[in-house]
Amino acid sequence: MEIIVDGEGRQRMQRPLIPLYKVRKFGEKISDTFSFISENIRPLFKFITYLLLPLCLFQALAFNGLMGQYFSTIGKMAGGLSDNADILSSGGLQDMIGYGVASILFYGVGSMILGSLVYALMYLYEHREGRLCDITFNEIRNLLMRNIKRFVILVLIGIIFVGILVALFILMVMASPYLFFITYIGALVILVPISLAAPIYLFENVNVLEAYFKAIRLGFKTWGGVLAVFIVLSLIATVLQMITTMPWEIAMLFKNMFGAADAENAITSSVGYSFLTYILGVIQCYGAYLVYAILFIGNAYQYGHASEKIDRVTVENDIEHFETL
Repeated sequence: MEIIVDGEGRQRMQRPLIPLYKVRKFGEKISDTFSFISENIRPLFKFITYLLLPLCLFQALAFNGLMGQYFSTIGKMAGGLSDNADILSSGGLQDMIGYGVASILFYGVGSMILGSLVYALMYLYEHREGRLCDITFNEIRNLLMRNIKRFVILVLIGIIFVGILVALFILMVMASPYLFFITYIGALVILVPISLAAPIYLFENVNVLEAYFKAIRLGFKTWGGVLAVFIVLSLIATVLQMITTMPWEIAMLFKNMFGAADAENAITSSVGYSFLTYILGVIQCYGAYLVYAILFIGNAYQYGHASEKIDRVTVENDIEHFETL
């Protein structure tokens, strides 16, 4: 710990810097992820709220509509009130698809904003005097917009890449059913290293293809670490997300189970209950983004580990700037 003086002349304790590029054991990757969150919980919470809570207001409408239509359709089919032809002709399937597409789009946009924000803050954490203490939105705006643009490019190229994999997958299955499992396993093996493309493209001055090729090179050499970090942090994020998701799930199940049985149910058909499920839906979406930040941060430290272990990034940087040391 060291004592620093902030912009208002107040003294405070500052923790040791958590470097991005460092060879880490598995436990250190997890502990550094939560140490970064603990040290920077205020700016993370503030900017995630500022940027993603407005999106959650619309995302909750789409997601609630999707789940409502889904439960309604399942209820009609289970009760024998309509057959498949009636469902198709009634527009229920079209509504479900529409809500589903809207939910995916909102989630995709939100994930790109979240990743861009997290990596902008992680970059400024190392390069800004005072780290993230008292940081304002004006200080991150340019870097955030740059990251969002690069994230969009990354996703578009990724969609093309996944489309090619799916086409190859279909062709292999058509050629021989026995190739199904081989192709499936091969796709999983390739997709694990690809997860490093985001931090590479957002932290480094490379083009998008170089980012993907480097992700494959670094990812294959640290394949087990990439997968292990993702699994462990995903489990932690899932448990944490249950805190904000469970109230919404209970409210939706209650509404669709009892509401479907009794269309005149005074509770589930009331405006107040609908508004409650909407608010819980907003909290559910917002809570998901809060916990998903853990995955982006952990993935960044896995990238920093792989870069330092394989490419010796800090050593090369010290050699290039030897005269300033």
